[in-house]
This record gives sequence, structure tokens and C-alpha cells, in this order.
Amino acid sequence: MSMASHVSLQLARFDGLRRVEPIAEPVLGDALFHGIGADARASGGVPESREAFNFVVLGLHDSADAAQRFLTSSPGLVPWLGDAVERWNAILEPFRHHGTANHLNPDEPGPLFDTFVPPPAPDEPIVVMTSVGYRLGPGFDPARADAFSEGVMAVRASMTAVSGLHSQQSFSFSGNREVDGVTVTTWASFDAMRAWAYGMGTHRILLDRHRGEGMADRTSFTRLRIVRSDGTWYGAEPEHWVS
Repeated sequence: MSMASHVSLQLARFDGLRRVEPIAEPVLGDALFHGIGADARASGGVPESREAFNFVVLGLHDSADAAQRFLTSSPGLVPWLGDAVERWNAILEPFRHHGTANHLNPDEPGPLFDTFVPPPAPDEPIVVMTSVGYRLGPGFDPARADAFSEGVMAVRASMTAVSGLHSQQSFSFSGNREVDGVTVTTWASFDAMRAWAYGMGTHRILLDRHRGEGMADRTSFTRLRIVRSDGTWYGAEPEHWVS
């Protein structure tokens, strides 16, 4: 199985509720994985609705060139993103990754990346992605999954006014949890992210609870450097992200 070395990330924001629309044409072989996710929870809905204000088009690729070709093809693949009031497109490289997800192989979840770049400078803007997944079928406990989701929303609420946090989102790729959902946070600096991640608070409580109770069957986190980007997210380019 090929492992990814780069991420293509497209964030889109609408001023009214939209529903996820399917890929409009066949996807290039450049994408080891591609998915359109909706931040349904933040719109007051549930993942099954596939409705949101904010969306992500996430791609995993084995080279920066493949990631760029995927971004270049997006107007044909996802034409409805052109209606967004704001968009930010980026190519990202991982500098740390831990855990497993089912994005590369639904039947055998595993790590997503095996190539890493050096950590960024302390004041460099970064993106962090986490994922959560479950073994579906007999024995699946939706209440357990819902409890984890509620914990994620509690963490998101607690992140209000966190120094250096530019934005926070959680995306569902499918209403039935077949594809592992992800969170995406954008940070003004590596130092700000690190100070929050290792500090006390709701995030630490949820981590400790998950370790003690096994609230999910698999999780992962990935810290990513921004190789190149265009557009803005919540009114700013990465070099101008602030808390």
C-alpha cells in the first residue's frame, strides 16, 4: 500500500447552509485518498445531514506535484465550491504523525504517512489534523461514538480565545462513519499549538478519558507545515493569522 507524503487541503465557507454534492467527474489517480467533509456539528446539525456552512476537500498524495494537480483539477471536480464566500487552498507536508486511520485502506486502517519534514520554526503557522474511527458492524456502539463526538465539541467550545488559534473545524465525510472523520485546526504559530496541546484543560481531560475508556477504535493526529497556499481563511493569509 502506498503511503502519503503530502496533503491537499481546500477549506470553503458559505454564508448559507449547503449540502455536500458529489465529485462531478472521475478523480485523478494522483489522489491516494479524497473526501469532501462537512462541519455539520458547527451548523447545529448532525453528520447524517451532510449540511454545513464550512466544508473541506481533503486529498492524500505521494508527492507535492500530485497534490498540486489535484488542486488544479478542483474546478472540474468540485464546481460548487466556486459559490463559497471564502476559500483557502494549501499543500501541506507532515512533520509529525501518530496513530491509524482508514483513509488509505478501509479494510486495514494504518498510518497515513511515512515521510516527514523537519519541525517548523516556533513562529511558523501550521495546520493540525486529527482523525477518529470505529469498527462498524456487529458490536458497534453508537452511544460510545456519540460520547466521543460530544467530547470533541466540548474541546472546540473550550478553544474560544486560545492564544494563537486561528480556526477550528470538525468534518464528517460520511453520515454513517464509514470514513474516519477529521478535525482541522489552523494555528498562527507552532509554539501556540504546542502550548495548548500539552496544557491542562478540556482537551487533556478528553485525552485521559479516551486512554482510560477506549472511546474510539482508532485515532490519529498529524502536524503539518504549509508548503504553499492561496486564498484566505477567516479573512487572513497564514502569515497574518493571529489569535
